[in-house]
Amino acid sequence: MPQFDFYSFSGQIFWTLVGFYTFYFFILHFYLANFSEMFKMRQKLISNFTKNREISSKQAKIFDTFVLSKLS
Repeated sequence: MPQFDFYSFSGQIFWTLVGFYTFYFFILHFYLANFSEMFKMRQKLISNFTKNREISSKQAKIFDTFVLSKLS
């Protein structure tokens, strides 16, 4: 059977491994870098949103106390 020919079997394994590792490192270098940048940006947006929300809620409480003190 030609797929079990010992003269070509080692070459097939070699090129299969070379192709796999090339594809693997290509994916790691391009796609994983983009995903990590996307997740970092997402985390920054979430932290900024929560920080701004906390500031807004503090300002709203201060405004409420000011309005209530003026009404009284």
